[in-house]
Amino acid sequence: MRTYRIEIRLIQLSVFISMLVVIAGFLGLWDNQVGKQAVTTPQQEDTTPPPVENTKIVALGDSFTFGYPGDLKKAWPAVLGETLQVDVVNKGKTFQNAKDLYSRFETDVLNEKPGRVIIFSGNGDALQDISLEIYQEYIQAMVDKAESNHITPILALPLPYPGVQSLIKEYREWEKSYAKEKEILVLDFASVLMDTDNKYLEGLSEDAKYPTDTGYKLMGDYAARVLR
Repeated sequence: MRTYRIEIRLIQLSVFISMLVVIAGFLGLWDNQVGKQAVTTPQQEDTTPPPVENTKIVALGDSFTFGYPGDLKKAWPAVLGETLQVDVVNKGKTFQNAKDLYSRFETDVLNEKPGRVIIFSGNGDALQDISLEIYQEYIQAMVDKAESNHITPILALPLPYPGVQSLIKEYREWEKSYAKEKEILVLDFASVLMDTDNKYLEGLSEDAKYPTDTGYKLMGDYAARVLR
């Protein structure tokens, strides 16, 4: 009987001690670490600024880029720059072919350090009866030079022109195929200037050869829509 009572006492004592341990734990008295949550340090934010996009564009071409017979301020590159609110450098010159453009590519394009270059050639070549093979050679050379200098090339198709329509057509068809193969963006200004018979729409040319100021404005707006 005495042994039984001792066992009861021991059980009661064990229960009492267990209750004290539980209460002490809740009150934070058992261990300074009990009940504490791990404190995590927030990850350091990446303060590296994103790369700045090079929005500068060089328009390399002949009379149609220069804006003949008007002036640079009304040429399509000026309209393009104003519409997109980016720097567009007009490097158009009269009486130019693809070889001429290539010869001044480093000076007029690479030295400007643009993000993109619009290569607009073909009319001067056709008027000088330059073969398709030679035309191809210099267009490809300019594209390669642009890409090797991390400049995105854009090809503008030559415009239909009286007296040399057949050669212009050859240039245009090859250039479209080449651009598709190379995944190069193409500008076809004839799509906003001319009808299906390759004749200027009313009010867009006074001599059936070159655009009016209104025509150049349409060209700039069109280029802006494509490049945007």
